[in-house]
Amino acid sequence: MTHFLITGGTGLIGRALVGELTRAGHRVTVLTRDPQNARHRLPEGATAHPWDAHTLQGWAHLVEEAGAIVNLAGESIAGETLPAILTRRWSAAYKARIRESRVRIGHLLTEAIRQASRRPAVLVQASAVGYYGNTGAREVDESAPPGEDFLAEVCRAWEASTAEVESLGVRRVVIRTGLVLAREGGILPLMLLPVRMFLGGPLGSGRQAVPWIHLADEVAAIRFLLENEAARGPY
Repeated sequence: MTHFLITGGTGLIGRALVGELTRAGHRVTVLTRDPQNARHRLPEGATAHPWDAHTLQGWAHLVEEAGAIVNLAGESIAGETLPAILTRRWSAAYKARIRESRVRIGHLLTEAIRQASRRPAVLVQASAVGYYGNTGAREVDESAPPGEDFLAEVCRAWEASTAEVESLGVRRVVIRTGLVLAREGGILPLMLLPVRMFLGGPLGSGRQAVPWIHLADEVAAIRFLLENEAARGPY
């Protein structure tokens, strides 16, 4: 049995991953700013532990107990509801929160690992296909250079925020995720809404490249990368 320490565990991917790990008999602790709400959202068997995502106080000792850390935390890019998506303005302040929340938490985890007397074997660091920027119809893989737009810069900084753990002897894997499709949440229910109202159709030209992955495959990929000791770097 492995003890998994997870940030962002109450999100779509996090909840599915937590459920998969607890069903497999592992111990799972989710760091959350709202433990009471998290306990209602997390699968049975998981523990919600409070943290403020700004300091090491009250949770850093869990790093010494963890065999693996999964960092999925960060300010929502679009929002979780249709009204939020339609009304969200990408102001300079909001863009700063998107970037700062990801980088701060990465640095915080890195500092906790540096101070730990016993370090986890592996850290899985979330990122996104936004790393590559707008590539059009061009096919890219992990060897491709980063893009130059805002989300590409966020992803570069997000990935770099935990890079130092590699020099501390921790195997690090970066997951550059596309759109995750699932009935339980995310973008798919919002895409289905106009279809159910008989208003469905192509967006724009309908020829845009959209990298996507099903939630079950995303969780399976994360588990594979956690368990495969040869896996390192971006995927």
